[in-house]
Amino acid sequence: MVELTRPQVYLLSDGTGITAETLGRTLLTQFDGLQPGWHLRPFVRSQEHLEDIFERIRSGPLPALVVATFADAGLRAQLKECPVPVLDIFSDHLDQLEQVFGRTAESVSGRAHGIGDVARYDRRIEALNFTLAHDDGLATGDIGHAEVVLLGASRSGKTPTCLYLAMNYGMFAANYPLIPEDLTGETRLPSVLRGLRGRLLGLVISPKRLAHIREARRPDSRYASLAQCREECLAIDEFLYRERIPRLEVTHLSVEEIASRVRAQLA
Repeated sequence: MVELTRPQVYLLSDGTGITAETLGRTLLTQFDGLQPGWHLRPFVRSQEHLEDIFERIRSGPLPALVVATFADAGLRAQLKECPVPVLDIFSDHLDQLEQVFGRTAESVSGRAHGIGDVARYDRRIEALNFTLAHDDGLATGDIGHAEVVLLGASRSGKTPTCLYLAMNYGMFAANYPLIPEDLTGETRLPSVLRGLRGRLLGLVISPKRLAHIREARRPDSRYASLAQCREECLAIDEFLYRERIPRLEVTHLSVEEIASRVRAQLA
C-alpha cells in the first residue's frame, strides 16, 4: 500500500490571517483523518513577498493548497500565478457582493480583525477586563453588570467560555463557583446572585468527561476521581433544579459551541 504524502495548506493574507485560517481549518474538518501541514503567512503586503512564498511552495512537497484572503486587488490578481490550486475567498465572492449592493468594494486590508469600529473594540476590551475580574467569583461587588453568569463544576468550561464571549462578542460574562455549602440541604442561591436569575445559566457535564479533564490537571487526586466527579455533578444538577436555573449540557461541546448556545439561550 502506497503511503500518501501529507498535504500542505498555505494560509495567505494581507492581514492577520485569522479569517484564512478559520475558513481553511473549517473546510478541512470535512475530511476525517486528514492531517495537513499548516503554513500561516500573514501580512503579505507586496507582490515580491507573495512571489517569495510561491517559490517556497514550488520547492515544497505536494499535494498543496493555498487558502487566500487578500483584500488588495493586485495580490488577488497575482494568485493566478500560484503553482498549486487556490481558494481565493475574496475574489470568489466580492464580485457577487458588488452586484448585490450596487457599489464597489474598497479593498482595504485588515478590517476584519483590526480596531475598525473603535466603540465596538473598546467594548470588547472592557468586557474582557470584566470577565477576568469576575473569574471564579473573584469579585462580586459589581457582578450585577454581568450579562450572563455561568455556574457549574470546576473544569466544566466556565472560564474559557466567558473569555470567548467577552473577546468575540463584547459580552460582560462572569462565572461563579458552586462550593459545597451551596450544594447541600436546602441552601438557597447565594445572595449576590439572587437579582440575576434571568442571567444565570448552569453548565452540566458528565462525571466521566469531567474526571478525564481533571485527571490531566491533577492526576491521581481525589479532585479528579470519578467518585468525586459523580458526587459534584449530582449535587450541581439538584441545585440547578431546586433553584430553577436553566442548564446547558456541555459534555460533547467545544468552547465555541458552548458560547453560541449560551447566546442563543439568552436571546
